[in-house]
Amino acid sequence: MKQAGRPQLQRAVLASAVSLAVLQMAGQAHAQTAAAAEPQMQAVVVTGSLIRRAADEGATPLTTIKATELQARGHTELKDLVLEQPQSLSLGTNSGAAGPMTNLRGLGPMRTLTLLNGRRMANEPLQDQYVSVNVIPRMALDRVETLNGGAASIYGADAIGGVQNFWTKRGYKGASIKAEYATPEMSGGGDTKSLGAIFGYGDLNKDGFNAYVAVDHQKKSALFQIDRPEQHDPAVLRTLGLGLTPDARNASPIANFGFTRAANSNYNPTYASGCAAPYALPTLGNGSANTPAVYAPGCFRNPLYWNAVTDGSEITTVAGRASWNLSGGHKIDLDVLHANFTVQKFRGMQVPGTTQPFTTYTLSSASRFYPGKGITPAVQVAGSNTGSNTPAMFIDAAKTPGAVSTLNMNNRPIYFQWGPAELGPAYRNDEQTNDRIVLSAEGDVLGWDYRVGVNHGVSKRDTRVGGGYILYSKAQEGFDKGILNPFGLQDEAGAEYLRSIEARDYTYRLNKAYNQSVDATFSRALMALPGGDLTLAVSGELRRDSARTFNAPLDYVMKKADGSYNIDAAGNVVQSDLVGETPQGVAKKLRRDISSLVMEVDAPIKSSFLLNGAVRADHYKDLKQTTVNPKLAARWEPLKDLVLRSSLSTGFRAPSIMDIQNPTPEVRTQVMDDPVLCPSAQPTVAGTGVPKAGYTADQVCNVTMAYWTKTPDNDFLEPEKSRGFSYGFAYEPIKNLAVTVDYWGLKLKNVLGALTIAEIQQNPSKYAEYIIRDSAGLIDHIVASQANRGQTRIRGADVSVGYRFPTTSIGTFDAKVDGTWYHKYEFQSEKDGPWLKNVGIITNDGRYGGAGPNAGLAGMPQMNPRWKHTASVTYNTGDWGATLSQRYQTGLTDLTPRAGSTLTKVDAYSQYNLNVRYKGLKNTTISLGVNNLTEEWPPLTSNSIYSGGYVTSMADMMGRVYRLSVEYKF
Repeated sequence: MKQAGRPQLQRAVLASAVSLAVLQMAGQAHAQTAAAAEPQMQAVVVTGSLIRRAADEGATPLTTIKATELQARGHTELKDLVLEQPQSLSLGTNSGAAGPMTNLRGLGPMRTLTLLNGRRMANEPLQDQYVSVNVIPRMALDRVETLNGGAASIYGADAIGGVQNFWTKRGYKGASIKAEYATPEMSGGGDTKSLGAIFGYGDLNKDGFNAYVAVDHQKKSALFQIDRPEQHDPAVLRTLGLGLTPDARNASPIANFGFTRAANSNYNPTYASGCAAPYALPTLGNGSANTPAVYAPGCFRNPLYWNAVTDGSEITTVAGRASWNLSGGHKIDLDVLHANFTVQKFRGMQVPGTTQPFTTYTLSSASRFYPGKGITPAVQVAGSNTGSNTPAMFIDAAKTPGAVSTLNMNNRPIYFQWGPAELGPAYRNDEQTNDRIVLSAEGDVLGWDYRVGVNHGVSKRDTRVGGGYILYSKAQEGFDKGILNPFGLQDEAGAEYLRSIEARDYTYRLNKAYNQSVDATFSRALMALPGGDLTLAVSGELRRDSARTFNAPLDYVMKKADGSYNIDAAGNVVQSDLVGETPQGVAKKLRRDISSLVMEVDAPIKSSFLLNGAVRADHYKDLKQTTVNPKLAARWEPLKDLVLRSSLSTGFRAPSIMDIQNPTPEVRTQVMDDPVLCPSAQPTVAGTGVPKAGYTADQVCNVTMAYWTKTPDNDFLEPEKSRGFSYGFAYEPIKNLAVTVDYWGLKLKNVLGALTIAEIQQNPSKYAEYIIRDSAGLIDHIVASQANRGQTRIRGADVSVGYRFPTTSIGTFDAKVDGTWYHKYEFQSEKDGPWLKNVGIITNDGRYGGAGPNAGLAGMPQMNPRWKHTASVTYNTGDWGATLSQRYQTGLTDLTPRAGSTLTKVDAYSQYNLNVRYKGLKNTTISLGVNNLTEEWPPLTSNSIYSGGYVTSMADMMGRVYRLSVEYKF
């Protein structure tokens, strides 16, 4: 890689110089200066700069939200902040186990740098690309600063989309306890309970010392589809292409059985008695909608019972700080953080898969639950019944005509897919822990302002099976011994046996990530300019990012005939006794050393004109590459109430160490048609293809395929590069009315993104080399891993309007609107490929999840509305205060609606929240609130990326939610 990218740097400098010259000439034409100097604000370090300044004096737009404002909006967790920020297109709460993450400019959370008190944290260790906001301590939070757009010239990699910096309090005296409770109006799950406290001692101004500790704990229960049955009305879902035909007899706690492992769903002895709702429901089978109809009665598991709408979660944070103000203006701070965030990820009912000895269980004729032996009813069939064939199960004479008889079982063993009802929906506990300790100092030495720090952080992701997961061998043993009943609910002995074979709280994957750094920044005034002092800042950092993966736990790994564990040469578990999840991991230590040097200059050419420039060089030892990223920005006040500002910058994002040095393939599975041997007009919809000659449907259609989302060696990957610009103004046309508009743009090259399964399905000839087949010509696995795909171009405008109304006899009113408009969002899914537009659309086209908006992040494809805003009106009088806020985003057009639906419009979404505060009781603040006042449900969608028919990444399915918060200060 080139050292500096000089042509790019020269173009950036030239463009800035031209724009600044234009601003200067315009300033001379106006020749106006402020009549009187405004009072000086305290100089502080703000996000996006190394130089102390008043918070509103920078050349780059910076959004600051105080913790008190978040409380006034009724936020119960920081997820609410990242969901409503117009500049962030974060996914909703059910998008995966990583938790909510800031996603500035819609470029993916891996391109937004999340800081705590101006320094990096250890990344989430599974992908090593981002930090969940759920690990930020809320009780200690002072403010959140968001810098939109490129900030690599100050912070280095990962800041292409921008930086979000969470600042905790520096000093707290006294004590405060806060309790919160939120509950949906409708019955079911979704309750949120939280308790927080902060205790501090010492006065920094008087004693020169302060120490505090802040603790926060929150628990949220899961919400299931069965809790919102009216939102899953079959009549509505049919318009979305869902439930148009009767469901196939899938795996169920009330098992469908057959006489071979390949055909395991011919009969169900409990069909006539209702299939033990709500766990399962009767069905006539998909073929019953055909002409002529083909009936296959059986039981299928009820999705309303098994599917979660919103997962459960538990968050605990403990933050502490000790601060000293020493003589001579020196300051020392010791910051400590422990955060634990667990997602209770519900996975439905788990059945045997490809890593179990068989995908079915079996029952012999010796079992007391064998059909026709007294406990389990015999099955009635129509037609020939020889004891060696499989006649049709009888329903009635019109549907299944023919001579009716009891199925001749002939003591044949039977086979079935089955999952336990009594254990409920299976869930895993995806636990993330983030620990950090930072020692920092600042002050003045020999005329230089200095800031130095030592940072050590570690994060851990411990993925454990929770409830509902059982061991295959023990379940089969239960069937062999006549303990478990596959055709009904268990008796007391069966239920007790189920609990005994459950694998609870078992870690099957463990990853750790580390962040260690030493940094030092020095700044001072070099010379006087007409507008003030020319100030130089120089900063250096030595950082080590490292990770550690661990071998797959062997407890439930099955052994080969020779006694060795059934693990392949790459370290992947081939056969496991754990039904539903496969132990993962290969022990390896990964390391990356990064050295950085930054220089920033503030040049106040005139009192009304500031020029700011910065450049940062980062050397990545493992990549043997150095990147250099400059930035040039200007701020000009032609009028007292008007500020013009502009900036040009470059940026980069290096492949993560897990991308480059991943120790083993990350293997996932998906039910699909072989895109070559079972071609379909809808290749991304399983079961719609037709097998080619020489192959059967059960070989190549609607089968489970393995695919690799990570490969062990990706040293060919190159860093992403970006160029960005912004120009805009801040204007106060009348007193107390502030308007800001900033138009911005970004262009990315070498975008890192995963080749997706959907891309391969849609164009198998183009990606034939990624489809790995066995000797029989069947797919062994598909490689869908990281690559440098193409380019991305986005442009838009941030708009903010705030007005404080004149004080009235009944109190004060403030209004604010903060919005983002997307002018353009387009990308290439591969190098030199066609440009795809992605503003105001929704699609399951695989190209949109690979190199597009959500590139490199597992989860649902992201949507980019044309416009998104947050608006609020705040009223205060005496001890009372109230805030009415709105979150809004424009609708979408569906490019790939599900088969059977013509719905291509996804409606706009708007949510109103009301929060009322009362401080009339001594030392007490009481808040009452209602979220989603108008009970607006997420918009309907017929796109298959949302299996439930609603765009749940826009909002929860909670409906109207009531909140109560009580805070008492000692």
